[in-house]
Amino acid sequence: MNIYETIRREIGGYDGIAVIDRGGEFSYHVLFQAADTLGVQFREAGMTAFARVGLLADDSCEYIAASLAVLSLNAALVPLSTRAAESERERMPDELELNFLLVSEPYRKEGDQPLLHGLFLRILKKEIRKIELPEGRVPAFIRFSSGTTGGSKGVVLSHRAVIERTSACVGLGVTRGEYVFWVLDMAFHFVVTILLFLRKGAVIVICGQPLIEKMPEAFRRYPLNLLYATPYHYRLMTHSDDFTPPMLAGVRQAFSTAMKLEVADAEAFRAKFGLPLTQAYGIIEVGLPCINTSGMAEKTASAGRVQDAYRIEIRDPDAGGTGSILIRGPGMFDAYLAPFRLRTELFPDGWFPTGDMGYVDEDGWLFIVGRSKNVINFAGMKIFPYEVESVLHEHPYVGESRVKGMPFPGFGEVPVAEIVLREDAELPENWRMELRRWCFRRLAEYKVPKDFIIVDSLPHTASGKLIRR
Repeated sequence: MNIYETIRREIGGYDGIAVIDRGGEFSYHVLFQAADTLGVQFREAGMTAFARVGLLADDSCEYIAASLAVLSLNAALVPLSTRAAESERERMPDELELNFLLVSEPYRKEGDQPLLHGLFLRILKKEIRKIELPEGRVPAFIRFSSGTTGGSKGVVLSHRAVIERTSACVGLGVTRGEYVFWVLDMAFHFVVTILLFLRKGAVIVICGQPLIEKMPEAFRRYPLNLLYATPYHYRLMTHSDDFTPPMLAGVRQAFSTAMKLEVADAEAFRAKFGLPLTQAYGIIEVGLPCINTSGMAEKTASAGRVQDAYRIEIRDPDAGGTGSILIRGPGMFDAYLAPFRLRTELFPDGWFPTGDMGYVDEDGWLFIVGRSKNVINFAGMKIFPYEVESVLHEHPYVGESRVKGMPFPGFGEVPVAEIVLREDAELPENWRMELRRWCFRRLAEYKVPKDFIIVDSLPHTASGKLIRR
């Protein structure tokens, strides 16, 4: 089973528009032709099945074509975010044991091989470490996520898992020729949505930067039918005079994803545009098990009913019915990479613990009330406290630190660092600014703590582990 072959087979002879980006409109025929041409170049460079291939590029038709080309060879695609700090981008290839790295112009280095469509290929490790999956499954994606423990792990998804989860995602209701507005980061949002849109023959309209200028332009130029964005983007539309109700006249559904949708934001959006704004509940290990397609105001806060192919269980509920959310269904992830553990070994009963807390009401609607994980969610981007703490611990002032999330209206949470100083530390007056600069040089901007608080000590368990809550 191969997801690229599946897409090509289902598209058949249809040659409508596939992608619209800053470079223009690209049909499915042109997209597949670009993917096949790149695939030949990759093969000539030595790319084979099971190779780990990083992709560091801005969202575009070329990004999609390169992804499909890698998948066509049964190599494992490892999306890398352009939002990462330069120091992160430098160490990622070694940490992830990449064999190849595909980059666009802003990230090329001397010696990178030029390819078609403005891409460049960097050949890294020759030896391919094969990821062994059961039932002859072949890895398609390696995505880094928090898993269930708050530590960054590589989530391995096989071609079969990707095909199963995109087949199960019927709630978005995507049909051939529909115009889908895309404003998310493909490095984080590709496996279900982009591949699903391609399987259905939709038109993916990629919004460029700056958003304040390009978003209204996209709504004026194209007959958009489906919106899939974060609460931040919908707030921008609600509060900007550049967006008017007639611009959304053809939109049948607006979905919010990546972070919690506040009821007030949904109500303000509906009041301005006369269109319900609802949530889609996605998890990289699972897919899109819940989608709220209802226009009922009383269900706005819900993640929706579970899609037919999935099952949800609330374990250890309290008196009000709130407990840990577990999910099972098709297209579940195959393994964690670091350390390598098969899903079937970790969760032999088939139920995946999401790390979220919630309840199901009397009508069968899922409501998420919080997270049990330590991961900080900022505008849909995950921040691992341990990573930030590791950077802080390298600073000569810091003896120990604890990073936690602080609620930040409209964006979820922002990281805040509690710091225990070294005994010999002598702080200058601008010590906060110095720590912030230290972090900015080593972390992506959104991971830098928004405040630093000096404390005398931090709590630990009897075994010496830091208590986080």
